[in-house]
Formats: sequence, C-alpha cells, structure tokens
Amino acid sequence: MKRLLKFSVLCFSLLGLGSTYAQEATPERQEWSFSGINGQYDKEQLRRGLQVYEEKCRACHGMKHLTFRTLTRSGGPELTEEEARSIANGYQFPEIQDDGQMGERDGTLNDSFISPYLNEREARYLNNGAEPVDLSYIVRARSYDRGFPQFLLDAFLPYTDQGADYVYALLTGYLPDDPELKANRYFPGGVINMPKPLNSGEIQWSPASQKAETEEQYARDVTAFLAWAADPALSERKQQGNYVMGYLAIMLGLLWILRRMKRRSLM
Repeated sequence: MKRLLKFSVLCFSLLGLGSTYAQEATPERQEWSFSGINGQYDKEQLRRGLQVYEEKCRACHGMKHLTFRTLTRSGGPELTEEEARSIANGYQFPEIQDDGQMGERDGTLNDSFISPYLNEREARYLNNGAEPVDLSYIVRARSYDRGFPQFLLDAFLPYTDQGADYVYALLTGYLPDDPELKANRYFPGGVINMPKPLNSGEIQWSPASQKAETEEQYARDVTAFLAWAADPALSERKQQGNYVMGYLAIMLGLLWILRRMKRRSLM
C-alpha cells in the first residue's frame, strides 16, 4: 500500500513538473464571441478578419473549401453580393479557351479562395521546401495539450476553441530578437518556416472602425475569420440546438404531468 501511495505521488509530481516546464509554450485561453452555447460570430470582426486575410494571408495561402458566395450568408461577414463578387474578381482562375489554349478568367461567387500557386511543387520551391497549408479548416485542425489538471476539467466542461487559441498564439508568438523573424515560442521546435506576417500599423481599418490597428488586433480578427471559415453554419446549428433543447424540455414536462395523472388514476 505504501509503495502504491509513493508511486501515485511521484506520477502526480511529474505531471505537475511537466506542466510547469511547458507553461511558456502553452497558449493562453482567449475570450471569443463565438465561444459557449450561445456564442455568435461578430460580423464586424469577421469583416476585419477578411481584410487581414486579403492583405496578408492570400499571398501564400488559399481556402479551397470556402466559396465567395459563403461570404454573403447570414451569421458570417454578411457581405452583399456585389461586395463578394468584387473580392472574387480579384482572383484569377485557369480556364481552357475556345482555341484549346490555357487562359485565365475572373473569379465568380461559386469559386473558392484559390491557392496562389499553380501546384504543390511550385509552392514548395518558393517557400524553402515547405508547402503553405490550406486555411479552410486550420482552426479545427490545430490544437494543443492543455496540461494537468486542465485536461481533466475538459472531460466535464468541454472547451472547443483550442484551435483558435493556438492560431492566435502562433501569430503573436514570434520572438522580437530573431533577425529572420521565424523563431516562434508556440511552434513545435521553436522555428517556423513562415516569417512574422503581422505588424502594428500595416493594415488600415475603415474610418468607422474603433478598433486599434495593432498586431494583436489583426491576429484576433483574422483568427475569428478563420474560425468562421472552418464552420460557417455554427450560428445556425446553435440556434437549432436551442430549439431542440426547448422541445425536449417541453416534452419532459408533459411526460412528468402524464405520469402524475396516471398515478392519481390508479390510486
């Protein structure tokens, strides 16, 4: 019994020690408008995030699973069709012309955010052998170990925005003393092939916006936009979930009343 107790104490000590050493590289939990049961996307934030993507991200990344028409959906940036079409026209898509030769055409609402590279080989050649990832589901594809004892709490109170926390931390986690701007405290190994993409003051918001033009705000807005791109139907699904929960609550109440009435009839 004493040996078992010593072994348990040793295991918990090692878990706590590992969590302490990993603390600097663990992204902090952020507050997102879309978190929680009733969370919703912030339309203005998504529009700013789209602007950051267009000015900073599209030069290297694509989102092949997101169409320009999706930008007009309720619960998202809610652009007008003209605004979405204007963005689509800024992309060029390969097309076989009438003479059989390859040509290009402007994008339409039914097209997606195409990769800026012709193929994977070109992408790797222009980026030191590393292909820039597609950002369609990057927020859902990335996560991190929340450590002990947080992972135990997650079993009872699930937290689903780890990917957003990680992407935000990655964008703001570059070390200032690195001359190549590739050292990142949150990337595995400490060095990422993507140079620091965001700097304060580089993107100008519209005059109506009251948000700061800082690196942290750019990162927060584009992360929210990527979270929406990975799950555009989130708001609709949460609304349907509320309807279902209300329906189940009503049915539970009716069943309870029916049970009481049946018990009285038997007495």
